[in-house]
Amino acid sequence: MSLNPYLIDRMLNSKGQEIHFLEHPTRGDEEQVICSCPALGKADYSSFYDLDDMLADHGEYEPWFDEQGRFQIGDLGNPNE
Repeated sequence: MSLNPYLIDRMLNSKGQEIHFLEHPTRGDEEQVICSCPALGKADYSSFYDLDDMLADHGEYEPWFDEQGRFQIGDLGNPNE
C-alpha cells in the first residue's frame, strides 16, 4: 500500500483477525472501502461504501480472509468474484 490510504477504522473479527478499513488513497469515499489484514499482508475491495453493515453486531457482513488469503464477507463469500 505504497500510497498510504487513510485508516478509517479497525475491528477484530470473530476469527481473531485484525481488519483495517481503508479509504482509497486517490478516489476517497467515491470508491469501495478497502479491507486489509496486516498480519496476513492481504487487502481487497469490500464492495461496501461505508462501514455500518460490516461492523454490525449481527456479523452477517463481517469481513475476513480465508486460509488461502481470499477475502470473504460473512458467509456470502468473496464479493469480488
